[in-house]
Amino acid sequence: MKIIAALLIVIPAVVLAAGPCTIERVNVAQLSYDLGGAISILEACELEAPVKTNDHHRELVARAALLVAELHRIDFEAVDGKDRSKRRTLGTLIDDAADTGLESLEALPETSERLRLEADLLATKIRSDFRAKKYGKKMKAAAARALELDPSNARAIVSQAKPFLFAETRHGGDLNEAIQLLGEALAIESALESALLLRALAFDLLGETEASQKDLRAALAANPQCRPARERLHLGSAIEK
Repeated sequence: MKIIAALLIVIPAVVLAAGPCTIERVNVAQLSYDLGGAISILEACELEAPVKTNDHHRELVARAALLVAELHRIDFEAVDGKDRSKRRTLGTLIDDAADTGLESLEALPETSERLRLEADLLATKIRSDFRAKKYGKKMKAAAARALELDPSNARAIVSQAKPFLFAETRHGGDLNEAIQLLGEALAIESALESALLLRALAFDLLGETEASQKDLRAALAANPQCRPARERLHLGSAIEK
């Protein structure tokens, strides 16, 4: 978990100006890893929900909720495992955001991207063996169905790779399988940040430092605001010195 925290490290966020619930604002917050901005966007989306009941808005709520859950999850991973109180608080924040997103998806038709969002929202709730048993099967099924509907959905391939990367070997973890799947996602979308960061982590866990740093540099080239890549590369340079 310490390796994950080092990769997904959080520094003070850039605060976005208050505004409406739009995909453009979600994208800006995602690129800059701006938790405060993501929270304000989700709040705006929820305020608009009683008026905007169309499928586009429901999906937008889910996307904003997923971003909030994932950024809280980064904070969660950075907290010392002995600080149970803080981890419990962050866990509640993750679950609240994930549940908001999952609820918003319920009324949407079955599409590859809707199922991919469901898989990733469920993935944020898996933080222990107990939770893996509770949510893992549904998460894997959603990712698999997303790929049945659209085999070229690179983000769904990333979703499918996550259990192989994060689970222990005795629970189905397989770093080489994760690398294979993430490579397939990158073959479709070569600059996909999540795939590059996760493959870099997989390489790092296997001790393949050069390959890991290559993916981190690629992620940073694609998004100069990619803080996990920048911080991990800086950490690697510090260790070498």
